[in-house]
Amino acid sequence: MKFRTIRRLVYLKKARHRRGHGIHSPFLFQLITNVVEDRKKLPEYKYLNKLKIKALKLLSNFSETLTSDIYQQFNLPPLRPRRLYKKVELPLRYCRVLFRLVREFKPRATINYGPALGINLAAISLADSDSIVYQINDVPVYELFSKELLKDSSISNIYFFPENSVFSVTPEFLIVNYPDDPDKSRSILQNCLNLHGDNDVLIIRGIHESKTMENIWLELITNESVRVTLDFFEIGIALFHKGLQKENFIHRF
Repeated sequence: MKFRTIRRLVYLKKARHRRGHGIHSPFLFQLITNVVEDRKKLPEYKYLNKLKIKALKLLSNFSETLTSDIYQQFNLPPLRPRRLYKKVELPLRYCRVLFRLVREFKPRATINYGPALGINLAAISLADSDSIVYQINDVPVYELFSKELLKDSSISNIYFFPENSVFSVTPEFLIVNYPDDPDKSRSILQNCLNLHGDNDVLIIRGIHESKTMENIWLELITNESVRVTLDFFEIGIALFHKGLQKENFIHRF
């Protein structure tokens, strides 16, 4: 926690870009001002808020036997739903950014690597109902919980698979949600870098969670196939779009 707090202060000191300031690329300027920083209130956001409330209630009532392993995974005391939620799911304002990015890029398929309670998955699904959403994790309770959370919704494009699964459709939008497991984050990123397409979008969570995660983020920044990286502290976004000048932006968000 101390490391993260210090890095947050450093981030706030270094962050220079907001509302497109200092960004000369028309593509990136539009992405920042019309997508990332879009402040329009949408009905999907209200639904995501309701899902968060429902998730916290479910965590309080869910079988302690089933959830004990995931509390231990994050070194949390049992029956602390808010703390577990923060470890697993993105804060809602980032979740809404995720929604807007998927809606903008319209990937044929999205992969979410890592734990999920269902809120982030719902945001991806609601952004584009024609896109396939793959949730990849080897802990069965996350699938049970997500399905219970979303069972009364009309969402039908989320599919759950174990790690090391092979897909017939190449995902164009990838999310790596292992901020507390740098080794797994690095392994997934290396696979992504070997298989990426020119228009893919990669999001990694926890880029300032630890020194090791920061090093992984720096490796991604310097990778030649990654053209643009955006540092939002909680998440990092990497774009592979050919034609973009290679740049890294620390964006105040």
